[in-house]
Amino acid sequence: MKLGIIGLEQSGKTTVFNALTGSDKEVGTFGKIEAHVAIVKVPDERIDFLSKLYNPKKTAYATIEFVDIPGSINNTSDAKVIAASREVDAFVFTLRAFTNASVPHPLDSIDPIRDHDQIKLGLILADMSIADKRYERLNKSVTKGAGTAEEKLEFSALGKIMEKLQHEKYASEAVLTEQEEKAIRAFQFLTRKPYLSLVNVSDNALSSNETTELVQKIPNSMAISANIEMEIRKLDEKDRSAFLSDLGLNEPSINLFIRKAYQTLGLISFFTVGEDEVRAWTINKGLNAQAAAGKIHSDLERGFIRAEVFSFADIKELGSEQDAKKAGRFRLEGKEYIVQDGDIVNIKFSV
Repeated sequence: MKLGIIGLEQSGKTTVFNALTGSDKEVGTFGKIEAHVAIVKVPDERIDFLSKLYNPKKTAYATIEFVDIPGSINNTSDAKVIAASREVDAFVFTLRAFTNASVPHPLDSIDPIRDHDQIKLGLILADMSIADKRYERLNKSVTKGAGTAEEKLEFSALGKIMEKLQHEKYASEAVLTEQEEKAIRAFQFLTRKPYLSLVNVSDNALSSNETTELVQKIPNSMAISANIEMEIRKLDEKDRSAFLSDLGLNEPSINLFIRKAYQTLGLISFFTVGEDEVRAWTINKGLNAQAAAGKIHSDLERGFIRAEVFSFADIKELGSEQDAKKAGRFRLEGKEYIVQDGDIVNIKFSV
């Protein structure tokens, strides 16, 4: 999973990036067009438990790749910025709620709800600039009956998307057929990507009533004091726990953020286990067993026969894989079985 951190200038995007990834990138480097990138392991107590149980040669956590995308995104953004934005799976909106007289807001006031709308508008404008050009080209050929079947599908899909964008709505609101979806997939429209928001608050405002009310007004959002979290990341484990306790926090915001991201983006984890490796795999909720097998390797999906499945809850309750089998908790599932969060899966296949 690749998440792009975006926002208006002076919102604290790079500080948020450092806080979430433990990086130490220089903040305030205005005018740059190169994105920062870091990969973070997804904390998961279930993997910790399974690794102790199986004692594998390798333990592999799920990962999230964070991309700190510079500048604001709109129809005038640098091509490199737009390209980096199109490659991510989802966006993290950084909304400034902190005050700092030495760091002026580009719109001269602190208003996270307004900034949220500004970010969305920028994405809409960026998509319109691409959709409009292609739509006009196709219009000349398709309306004259000269377009191919593929071009007609693309033209139809772009027409529906343009209608939404022109009314300042997301392209994701356009209802497309499966064929139309495929026809415009290569465009990687920014407003067809999901997003969640981080409200970047002042150091002393994380637990305030004002912050709580603000988060409730912004969809798919949570509060973070990126400045504090960046400092927490620099501490060793013992000092980190003490610092969190002083702040009245049970864990770093990265853990809360990841759970929020999984919930918002509709993601779950399943596991493969054994003496060689214990690994977590991230998939979209609702994926069937055959498609989930493809996340492990394309051969497993192509030659899928069946899946041996039991749940993490079973093995934690009963203590071992053998005890889970004795208790009748193992199941044989076909390709249409919908994989559940926490499933432990062994794929049987033949190619």
